[in-house]
Amino acid sequence: FSLWPQASEWRSGLLWFAVFILLILALALGLHDVRFEPLHGEWWQVAGIALGTFFGILWVVALAEELLFRGVMERAFLNTWASPLIAIFLSALLFGAAHLWFHQFPSWRRACVTALLGVACGIAYWRSGSVCAPMVTHAMAVTAWRVFLK
Repeated sequence: FSLWPQASEWRSGLLWFAVFILLILALALGLHDVRFEPLHGEWWQVAGIALGTFFGILWVVALAEELLFRGVMERAFLNTWASPLIAIFLSALLFGAAHLWFHQFPSWRRACVTALLGVACGIAYWRSGSVCAPMVTHAMAVTAWRVFLK
C-alpha cells in the first residue's frame, strides 16, 4: 500500500470513474439529489479548488472509506463467497448506507447515488487488487461533484 497510486492503479481508478460517471450523474439528477451548478471564478481559482479537493479527498476521505469498505469489508466478502458480484454489491450497499447521514437523515437519495459509486469503487478494487484504484475513482467522483454540482 502507498499514498501515491502506481500507474496501473491510476489507470484502473480513472477507467472505472469514466465508465460510471454518467450513470452516477443520471441517477443523482433523476433523484433530484443535485443540480448542475458549476463553480464560478477565474479558471485558475476553479482549477486550484479542483486540485485541492481531489488530493484532500484522495488522502483523507477516500483513503479512510476505501480502506474500510473495500480493503476490509469487500475483501472479507470476497474471502467468504466465491462470487465477486456479491462482495461488490454488499460493500456498495453498506457504503451507500453509511451516507444516509449526509445532510438530513435519512438521505435515501444520497445513499442510492453513493451506493452506485460504491459499485464503481468495488469493481476498481476487485479488478486491481489494490485500495489505491478505488481511492482514485472515489476522489474523481467527489471532485467532479464539488466542481460541477450543488
